[in-house]
Amino acid sequence: MALICIYPFTKEFQIRALNVTGNYYYSASQIYKIADVSVNNLMIFNSPSSIQSKLEENPLIQEASVVRNGQDLSITVDEKLIIGYYVKDNTNYLVTADDERIPIENEQELRTLIHYPLLVDLSDSTISKICEQTRKYPDQLTRAVYERIAEIQPWSESYDKNMLKLVLQDGNTVFTSIPSLFMMSTYSKILENLTGDNVCLLLDGENNVVNKVSCTYMYLSPEERAVNREIPKKVIDPTFKEETDEENKEEGTDTGNEETAGEEETQSTPIDPANIPQLYYGPVTVTTDNGEMTVDVSQISDWEAAAVENFQYSPSTQLFRAMDSGIVYTYEAATDTFWPI
Repeated sequence: MALICIYPFTKEFQIRALNVTGNYYYSASQIYKIADVSVNNLMIFNSPSSIQSKLEENPLIQEASVVRNGQDLSITVDEKLIIGYYVKDNTNYLVTADDERIPIENEQELRTLIHYPLLVDLSDSTISKICEQTRKYPDQLTRAVYERIAEIQPWSESYDKNMLKLVLQDGNTVFTSIPSLFMMSTYSKILENLTGDNVCLLLDGENNVVNKVSCTYMYLSPEERAVNREIPKKVIDPTFKEETDEENKEEGTDTGNEETAGEEETQSTPIDPANIPQLYYGPVTVTTDNGEMTVDVSQISDWEAAAVENFQYSPSTQLFRAMDSGIVYTYEAATDTFWPI
């Protein structure tokens, strides 16, 4: 009887090895600490069911399973997808994809903050919409995507008052509407061809387009953009050139000649045939603010430098061209948006 009572407490009943899979936010050692289990613990005090119960009591763990194989324990966890955290009344709250708000109450949860973006000044309704998009696009808006983001902030544009500004861990900035948030899944591919540091990108999910834009331009107010437009003002205001011509006549011939000379220096930038996408060979019908027109991109010869970073402008067609990709755009003044043709 004594041997029977002592035997469960011998080395044959000690945990020899632990293994955990499915963890993302928590490290293996943190999982073992939450489960309160370690190697050399006795099996009699650490049954698979009790370990599972301890793990599922954690607010970040959706499900857990524990399998015993001799003296080895295999733990599998399914952690909740966290889209970010915010601070309210000096307390940090995690937000799950299911729009659950979890107050951080222990050290293990606090250490996971490095994986989540900080949600700055976002309303409850905006946070709920982000959660909704995450559930709608589970294959695109993954843990790895959110881990790239340092902060998510509100942003307002003339055509959408409920946009988001994403400050990324690598120093780049992304501007997007909530319905276009799923395009963050393409960010890794974008990086392969992206040049420059602290770049600003604009995600357009409706047209499946990612535009590289001038960061300075994005921070201008609508009023400042009207005055200091980074694209030629004649595209926005058809009378701009005429008014300038009248002013030049009043100021004298010398000023006009200087401006003409300046224009000649910036115009007639040749287009590299190797940088013309195949779809632009031959006539293309384009819809602009002034109606439809037919243009052959390969024949445009008056490309000139535009103030918008990495863009050229053709005065004869009022089209814009990205210098790196060769993609050609129209400009819609009403929405302040570039649209690929």
